[in-house]
Amino acid sequence: MPGPTPDPFDRVRDAFASLGTSEKAAFVLEATFSTIGQALAETGRRAAETIESLNIDAWFTAPPASHGAPPPPEPPPMAATPADIEKTAARPDAPSAETPPPKKTPGASDAPRRRPPSDDES
Repeated sequence: MPGPTPDPFDRVRDAFASLGTSEKAAFVLEATFSTIGQALAETGRRAAETIESLNIDAWFTAPPASHGAPPPPEPPPMAATPADIEKTAARPDAPSAETPPPKKTPGASDAPRRRPPSDDES
């Protein structure tokens, strides 16, 4: 009976462990950029396949007549019920007939205008 097959990662781990610190850093950077490059290439291939499968000419042709039917008309608005009228009338933010409108507060617009000094008023 044959023995268990060795794990290929064990060889890589052992080889990595025997490297110096700068060699480990270089290995990790190279592996990272290689992996990113492979992922970008795969993404590009998939995007190209998707774009090639699209029928772009169909985007610029008129749709069939069944697609050009006008939308159904909107239903008419519902009449207000007595409950709606009560809710609207009882709004706390609505001014009541008993509350007088706010008076104008004095401000800069009520102050007398200053005129610039004349040449002989220095």
